[in-house]
Amino acid sequence: MSSMRMRGILMATVGCILWGTSGIAGQFLLVGKQIPPEWLTLCRLLLGGMILLMVSLLKEPQRVFAIWRDGRDGRELFFFGALGMLFTQYAYFVSIKYSNAATATVLEYLMPILILGWYGLKQRRPLTRKEIFCAVFAMAGTFLIATQGELTRLAISPKALIWGLIAAASCAFYTVEPKRIIQKWGAVLVVGWGMIVAGIVLIPLACLTPVTGDLGMEAVGAFIYVVLFGTVLSFSLYLGSLAYIDPSETSIIAALEPLSSIVFSCLVFHMFFGMAELLGMLLIIAAVGVVTSK
Repeated sequence: MSSMRMRGILMATVGCILWGTSGIAGQFLLVGKQIPPEWLTLCRLLLGGMILLMVSLLKEPQRVFAIWRDGRDGRELFFFGALGMLFTQYAYFVSIKYSNAATATVLEYLMPILILGWYGLKQRRPLTRKEIFCAVFAMAGTFLIATQGELTRLAISPKALIWGLIAAASCAFYTVEPKRIIQKWGAVLVVGWGMIVAGIVLIPLACLTPVTGDLGMEAVGAFIYVVLFGTVLSFSLYLGSLAYIDPSETSIIAALEPLSSIVFSCLVFHMFFGMAELLGMLLIIAAVGVVTSK
């Protein structure tokens, strides 16, 4: 294995693990410190977006504001931020608040299955046998997580399940919608502006939400981790890995995100997952891994 290929695999691996552990830090803030998800999401979006735009400003200053001068690009960027970016981040944190980081991350990881179904409808083509099996596995996994295998009850809060599925749907939109403008303007610039737009749209809701919780040094440290490591660095490493390995390989490595969230939930919060929950999580991860390996 060449050193460049190894470098790409390492970058993608670290980036995905940082994404997964940012959910752990988010759970610490949302559940342990009782920080409202509205304020956590708002601060993450605005600070993360400003850092990414500063990076773009240092590299190509003339392009930072030029994206808004094109009417079509500006409209797509606005909807990407106001719908995709906002609800991907906010719904994910709300799902964590009502459950835990591992469950919310695995539910959000259903995103590729939703994209698969969307493209099947858009292209008016039947799903292949492999795709059908993957979709069935993903639905079975979601069922096991939600019920722990018992048909008569939900094992997690309905709010956690609903917001987790909203996060998955939003993440699917977030992934598909900006493809054209990312190819034209670059991912760092588009995601940076998307975060700023999402943060601005969220301001009215955040202002209606009282600022509560423990805002001590532990909370500040966890928030810095979420923004710098779980947002900016993880995103930069994951995208940077594409210079050395194929996108199909990075999509498979992305399975480390929910896996790391599960492992660190056990290590940090001493959480215990039953066999049905673990089987459900593994079914979803396996299904997505097979789909994204195409």
